[in-house]
Amino acid sequence: MQPVLPRLRLMLAGGGDAPDSVPLDEIFAGWLGQRGRLLYLPLAAAPKTDGYAQHRAWIDAVFAPLGVSVIQMWTDLTAREPAELEDFGGVYIGGGNTFTLLHLLRASGFDRALKHFALNGGAVYGGSAGAILLGADIASCERDDPNTVGLTDTRGLDLLAGHDLWCHYRPDQQEQVQAYSHHSGRPLYALPERGGLCAQGGVIRSVGFEPCQTFFPSFPSG
Repeated sequence: MQPVLPRLRLMLAGGGDAPDSVPLDEIFAGWLGQRGRLLYLPLAAAPKTDGYAQHRAWIDAVFAPLGVSVIQMWTDLTAREPAELEDFGGVYIGGGNTFTLLHLLRASGFDRALKHFALNGGAVYGGSAGAILLGADIASCERDDPNTVGLTDTRGLDLLAGHDLWCHYRPDQQEQVQAYSHHSGRPLYALPERGGLCAQGGVIRSVGFEPCQTFFPSFPSG
């Protein structure tokens, strides 16, 4: 796999259920430590009838047992300032609709703030849509996510050496993923639901119960 910037600490999950990401969660919790403050952004997911209460219960159930005792959840960025990110040791960006997520981050200026946070050593965990966001372009989500916000500029935060990400990857999607990489002209990391990627110390590696795959553009010769 390609090297990444040395200061980055990124965890990228393929989008499975809580038991599927345990190895990734443990590494991320270790980065934060017991006194680390975690910010949870469930913005990609539409709130249920109880608002984001179920999301709050989920993040607590995952990370509190791992020693992360201070967790805040933001559901509306309009009342926040990007500089507030500096109060946290890590940010968890949850799954849902990737187009909506990127739109909300751009509208509030938090896209630039999150990239700055990551480039300066802040720990960032992306789950499904949150992982796709960190790649070069989010267009790989088109098969799953309706573009209800009318987003035309699909460039992501580009923290993975020019790679896109494909989440919820299954082996039977190999030809589809290869065609996407060929069409986009960009390499791509394909993440299964029971696996993901860890970027730390200038390298990115596959972690979890199932390995990730790397795809490269293929062009006809001659």
